Amino acid sequence: MNHGIKRLFLFSRTILLLMSLVWPAVCGCAETSTSSDVYAASLTDAAVFINVPALRQYGDYTCGATCVQMLMNWLYPYEADRNLTQYEEALLTSPEIGTSPQALLNYFEEAKIEFDAAQHMSLSTLRQALDEGHPVMMALQAWSSADDGSYNLDDPSEPESYLTEGHWVICVGYCQSDHQLYFIFNDPACVGHSLLYENELEQRWIDVDGSGEIYDHFGIKILQKTRYDSSGLFHMD
Repeated sequence: MNHGIKRLFLFSRTILLLMSLVWPAVCGCAETSTSSDVYAASLTDAAVFINVPALRQYGDYTCGATCVQMLMNWLYPYEADRNLTQYEEALLTSPEIGTSPQALLNYFEEAKIEFDAAQHMSLSTLRQALDEGHPVMMALQAWSSADDGSYNLDDPSEPESYLTEGHWVICVGYCQSDHQLYFIFNDPACVGHSLLYENELEQRWIDVDGSGEIYDHFGIKILQKTRYDSSGLFHMD
């Protein structure tokens, strides 16, 4: 399950962000106007937001390992402060398969992290988890490489495009605008955060692993209590 995106696309998008950035900010969640047309909305409008430290992946296959790195930094901000390569090794992450769901479950079990993993999660169940302060790691289709930005979500007879845009993210909040609900993500392919409207998430919350097993609305809800304090300062020993 290669949960990355095209290297060239990442590079181009990063250049666009750097060129357009006027003041440090984050991508976010609602209809508030922002200082740059790079952003779809503003994180300041979030109804619920869990402040998991945001990190950027490198390459086109490390999104799963980067999400685990973010979650572990949030749970144990000092003890789990390891570099991404160490997480890749622990998760058996590779360019061929990315990071598999089973490797994630094995890692959290071995690390004695309290979690609950399930398929066929509903959006209401997701909202309840967020309301209770539990971020949810999930595999979905994102950052399409198709010229028209489309996704092949239901035609396995086209193996070159069927569920080939798999990507790991962490759902950390949601926003209710005047029009519709949308969800906020720690997205390792994004500088900051990203969002999906509820209808987009409902459709694209699906992926397939290297063995061909489908993961439909699969989520890993992190139940462990965080030790992260966004205002905390470490002593530089």
